Amino acid sequence: MKPLLALLIAVALLIPAAPVSAASIPDGFADSAFAALWTRADRAVATGAVRRSWTYGASPGEMRYEYFQGAPGDTRLVQYFDKARMEINDPNGDRRSPWFVTGGRLVVELITGRVQTGFETFEQRAPAAIPVAGDPTDNPQAPTYAQLAAYVSFDGGGRAPQRIGARVSALLGPDGLSERTDLALAATTIVRYESVTGHNVPRVFRDFMAAAPIDALFAFGYPISEPYWAIVRVGGQETPVMFQAFERRLLTYNPANPPRWQVEMGNVGQHYFFWSYGRPLRYAAPPFSGVRVRETTLTIPTYDYQQALVPTYPGDPIHPYPRLDPARVGSPQPRTYRAIVVENRFLELTFLPELGGRLYRAVIKSTGQNAFYQNPVVKPAPFGQRGWWLGVGGLEWAAPTEEHGYLEAFPWDVTIDRQTNAMTVRMTTIERQRELDMTAIVTLRADEGLFQTQLTARNASSTPKPLQMWMNAALASTANRVGPAARFVVPVDRMIVHATEDRDLPPPRATVEWPRRNQRDLSRPSAWNGYVGLFAVQPVRFAGFYDAQADAGVVALHDAGFAGAKVFAFSANFDRRLFTDDGSDYAELWVGAQPTFWDDPLLNAGDQRVIRADWMPLHGLGDLAVANESGALGVQRRSGGALTVSVVSARMRSAAPVRVLLDGREVFRSAPIALRPDLPLTIELPPGRAGGTLRVETDGWVLETTSGS
Repeated sequence: MKPLLALLIAVALLIPAAPVSAASIPDGFADSAFAALWTRADRAVATGAVRRSWTYGASPGEMRYEYFQGAPGDTRLVQYFDKARMEINDPNGDRRSPWFVTGGRLVVELITGRVQTGFETFEQRAPAAIPVAGDPTDNPQAPTYAQLAAYVSFDGGGRAPQRIGARVSALLGPDGLSERTDLALAATTIVRYESVTGHNVPRVFRDFMAAAPIDALFAFGYPISEPYWAIVRVGGQETPVMFQAFERRLLTYNPANPPRWQVEMGNVGQHYFFWSYGRPLRYAAPPFSGVRVRETTLTIPTYDYQQALVPTYPGDPIHPYPRLDPARVGSPQPRTYRAIVVENRFLELTFLPELGGRLYRAVIKSTGQNAFYQNPVVKPAPFGQRGWWLGVGGLEWAAPTEEHGYLEAFPWDVTIDRQTNAMTVRMTTIERQRELDMTAIVTLRADEGLFQTQLTARNASSTPKPLQMWMNAALASTANRVGPAARFVVPVDRMIVHATEDRDLPPPRATVEWPRRNQRDLSRPSAWNGYVGLFAVQPVRFAGFYDAQADAGVVALHDAGFAGAKVFAFSANFDRRLFTDDGSDYAELWVGAQPTFWDDPLLNAGDQRVIRADWMPLHGLGDLAVANESGALGVQRRSGGALTVSVVSARMRSAAPVRVLLDGREVFRSAPIALRPDLPLTIELPPGRAGGTLRVETDGWVLETTSGS
């Protein structure tokens, strides 16, 4: 949990937010009523028309149908924001009512752990051990929500005496309450006593709530604690901050901030989401028109392998490509490489033409996650047919032989083709051993969360030539490593062993059960006893890699199926110093123009061979179950056995109902909702609706899988 917690955005709680341009007004709202409420509360902040802190936040976050007993279908639509959560308990209610959209008592639940799961039902969980303000980690003086339990009261009990005219000087720390008279500022003077819950409100909080653009009771609820000072860390610096807990919000006052941002709403929505789901909240990507390209450079420490290259001569099976003398490889030095960056609203792709024309990065812009492994050094490794290989990471083009081919370490020529709402990067080189013209094409279209790739080999010689051709993606998950929850998803029941150190597996060319063999889940590299490489026994329409802990991955898609698909990863005992210097790790997902490395079909003179694949970086699915050209589906089982399904669209999709069927029986239907690549829709199916064939339908798009029992 700690590595995820370190990613939690917290400094925004106490740092003024810069206004965005009117052109950047966010979309991605799960319902028009959510958009209308945000517009009333925060549009003026976003455009800079007013200068004050956010009521909800700059962008809408993740949208879910959460289980809520008594609501229609026992689910309700919610959407998370930095500062709060919006809810629709009854989609058939009066949309003109000010309470059609509600905000839960999130602060109460964070403090008590008593989560409302229905109109009349509750579930007890551990209170949130998350600091109420400041940095999410290494913030030892800041109270947590759990620690506030002894200092809050509601529902008529534990009332504080009225203190109108007094100033706030109480400091709440790890050892309890103490006095700091130097903090009793005029702005902290008590000016209001809330008789409903029996708590005092200081001037700065009363004035802030009075100026709120939406009803104060609706937005905040009643105060449930007294105002206290705390010493919190913001960006590693300790500072005194006054805070007060309300039912729905938490207010902070930092006198060191500029005047209009001294009072802010705490990041209660962020905190609640992390407490509930164990990872940071993700947001809709800002509006972005079209596709754009820029050229830059990347400096990467690079071992001096050029001086160690040894020429080859006719008769050497890799001629005319050089071999490498490991003893002559020089130490790493910074080297600057040309980089081409292409981006749309959802993805940013970075190419390194000098290193085999590889697609080096594919970053999900809304989360900052790179779908590919990125080696921190360029270091020759003793792999591949040449006897050496540059495991730089990213997506490489492998030809004309098995393994990694001969081309990943040498420059490719690059041109950019600009189209309406699309950008194509075209990389070319001549494969010198078999006289093949190689072309790799990557196309990124506007408003899509995937990119299209095509690898073409043309035989320009006068004789047939054997050819193997693959795309190979080096993948990682958390912290540039293959995590224990990472797994491959290949829709077959058997795989063919290519090579392995795992003595429990049969020898090369033998088949093995997939994904489970003798109670062992072979889809998870963490279950392997040595490195393993496996081919799919038949063409597949998709193949993927997903890490449930990082909640991210990637899938390769092909309408007609790949002729070949391969998975590979190391094991815990592999010496990673062979290819990197920091212990980082990767897994490989291959798609090929032929079934295995033992197939080497001829390419006739004058002919060409093509392989196409769409690659879709994924996040927010919980776990990958199935994918097609329109998107992907994730399925998880909650405690108690109920299913949670998540669906992410590969492109912007107009609002339409989403239906979930189990064994042909409809168990869920949403209101019309727009789907998009950056905001997966998650649906918590009610208990008792699990097992069988799971089918999700929307707007002519169907995903189907077996959910188990």
